[in-house]
Amino acid sequence: MLQLILYSMIFITSIIFINMI
Repeated sequence: MLQLILYSMIFITSIIFINMI
């Protein structure tokens, strides 16, 4: 369960980072 939250936060952060570029 905790691993799923970690991966989802990394995924969201990467999407935000890509959108800023």
